[in-house]
Amino acid sequence: MAETGATVENPFHPVRLLLSSEESMGEVTIYEFILPPKSPGSPPHTHSQEDEYFYVLEGTLDILSEGSVKRISDGDFAALKRGNAHMFWNGSDTETQLLMITTGASFEQFLQSVSPRLAEEKPTSPEAAGAVIGQLAAEHGIEISTEMMPAAAAPYYAPPEPE
Repeated sequence: MAETGATVENPFHPVRLLLSSEESMGEVTIYEFILPPKSPGSPPHTHSQEDEYFYVLEGTLDILSEGSVKRISDGDFAALKRGNAHMFWNGSDTETQLLMITTGASFEQFLQSVSPRLAEEKPTSPEAAGAVIGQLAAEHGIEISTEMMPAAAAPYYAPPEPE
């Protein structure tokens, strides 16, 4: 992980904001994501206001896009245009580091509001947390479609087993 960029509070995986939409005059936002081995990235969703791009720096990234699952790795690039249902996760045994770029400012506003909204709502189950995130996503033009989750990704999104 580089020494620049602001840490973004995120309940899912480490995120650093490398270039804000304000710094790019509303054009793009650039993040560094670190996905631990065998971990979720995002549930299936569709953006109505922005395009999303991934560039894998290290490791592998599993992506659902246009109805098929693909695994990309070091040096690979994926363009996930608005209107295209997609998701990503790390199904490998090693950490994945990637750059994630979005057009406009809407996704940045969404990501900045997730942790504060969860802290405010205090959901008591993974399902309740998912409902809070789904509502927040809808407020930012993102539609979450969990019914599209491929079987290969489902274990990374399941609620933890009761102790």
